[in-house]
Amino acid sequence: MSQRLVKLGAVLAGAVLLAGAGVAAAGEKGKFVGHAVLNSTKFTEYKAQDGHPMKSAFAGELDGLMFHNGGGSALDRALDRAHYHVVYAGDGAGGGYCLKTFTTKEGHKLFARCESKANAQGATGTVLLLGGTGPFNGIKGKGKFNFVGVTSVVNWDDMEWEWETP
Repeated sequence: MSQRLVKLGAVLAGAVLLAGAGVAAAGEKGKFVGHAVLNSTKFTEYKAQDGHPMKSAFAGELDGLMFHNGGGSALDRALDRAHYHVVYAGDGAGGGYCLKTFTTKEGHKLFARCESKANAQGATGTVLLLGGTGPFNGIKGKGKFNFVGVTSVVNWDDMEWEWETP
């Protein structure tokens, strides 16, 4: 009878290990490096009245894919080919912020916020990880991004950030 319980225990332990594969361990740390291709799906500009020094304000959405370029953890690899959605707003004077959402093939979401400053090619700025679902639950981190407008519709975004799980 005890051998039967030992075998059952081994089977259950294996099942638990398989179920947990790919999920970040508590206190795990890493560095994500990625490159994304984004399509501009919405853009609205609001013109200020004549003479206003800021000229306009705008908002829009981008949709695309994130490709993993670095970091070896399962958490980093989960973002490879993740759906990448961005909602952004700009102040017409070069400043802006955005809400970034990455959705893995399994449906887990990672949420981030960015602060940006416009440049001749697009924008650069900082990224703050806000947590997420599944393996991203409670994740924190920060980093930087470089967004480049290739055409009025096609864009790319290079990102890197340090992350840590609770």
